[in-house]
Amino acid sequence: MKKLFFIAALAIATLSASAQEQGKIRVGTNLGLGFPNAGLGFAIDLDARYNITNNINAGILLTSFGGFKDLSADVNSGLTTMTMGGSSGYLAHGDYYFSEGTSSFAPFLGAGLGGFNVSNIQVSSDESGSTGSLSFSDATKFGGVIRGGFEAGHFRMGLSYYLIPSSDLYDLNGARIGTTGNSYLNLTLGFYLGGGHWKK
Repeated sequence: MKKLFFIAALAIATLSASAQEQGKIRVGTNLGLGFPNAGLGFAIDLDARYNITNNINAGILLTSFGGFKDLSADVNSGLTTMTMGGSSGYLAHGDYYFSEGTSSFAPFLGAGLGGFNVSNIQVSSDESGSTGSLSFSDATKFGGVIRGGFEAGHFRMGLSYYLIPSSDLYDLNGARIGTTGNSYLNLTLGFYLGGGHWKK
């Protein structure tokens, strides 16, 4: 019972503390589940922002993603193909908050633009393992992110879509054999420090 009371008190204190005031700086981090083409991955990001107004902030976002995608199987040939991919990005970004300073709950919409270092490896093999191939790509792409979600106290939950151009895949002889997508949907949960107070 004491533990339950402590957890409840901590949650109430957290929700009544923190958020944003003009002229202040905040830093934060998010962990996420990424959903690329027919696959699953994990993402993490770090950001630092300056509060331009009580409702708008802007800053730098560092993000990283890795996972499996483009898993397919050909019934006729018995060939299975899987692509593993990863990206790291450096973006200028900002958010607009729909808050009037009367609550610790603050919905937001945001966007960002920047560069991504993208790598992919595609492996193909038949059922016996006697036939297979290895393909790869490594490139720098210009892309962006659009997102929305909410903040409550120091906590933040959001849904982001990273728009990153597709990559060409090459075999070990340098011949182009196809493409793979790099965009992904990201469901995140995180927290931040600093920035002031939503609720005045």
